[in-house]
Amino acid sequence: MTTLPPITPTNISEIQQFRQVIEQKVKAKLQEISQTTQLDLKRAYLGTITKISSTQINLDSKDKNRVINLDTSTVYLNNKSTKIKITDLKVGQEILTIGLLDDQKNLSAKRIIITPLKSTQNLKTTVYGQVVDISTTSSVIALIPVSNKNTQYQIKTDAKNLQILSKTGDKLTLKDIAKGKKIIVITTSSPTSNQTLPAEKIIVL
Repeated sequence: MTTLPPITPTNISEIQQFRQVIEQKVKAKLQEISQTTQLDLKRAYLGTITKISSTQINLDSKDKNRVINLDTSTVYLNNKSTKIKITDLKVGQEILTIGLLDDQKNLSAKRIIITPLKSTQNLKTTVYGQVVDISTTSSVIALIPVSNKNTQYQIKTDAKNLQILSKTGDKLTLKDIAKGKKIIVITTSSPTSNQTLPAEKIIVL
């Protein structure tokens, strides 16, 4: 019969270290899964307020009525990126809402930004995705949308009046956009696969 070596303090220490490494790896993987799930639920809608209360906004977005849920953590910004109150919002205003989808596919708003009608009357869509490449020779950013990871858009950033903002409304520059960053692009074109889209506004998340 083979005699097993006795369990020594050294062996116990090695087992504990091994267990700690495994626990750390499992924890990191769970965190990665959680972050990925949250990113997939992030959405941004541009539209017109049709109804408003202290807890909800009804938004006419591309001929669809969307329900936007509000809570105490929702931040409101005007077109100059200055913080405002919910009472400053009115029916008929154009807004950009950024948040997470709930179980009923309604948006729980984290940010609501008033966008002037003059600058949005020709806007058709918003695109949310991850920057995968930035051209060093032209004003183009390669973006893969979260909604369709098999598609890639070329985002043109040479518009004269291009606005680049942080998720809190602070003004940024193109230097603040890096590979791997998640951004929301407001564009004047309806995107199709592998199309070049001119950016009117970019929000860096």
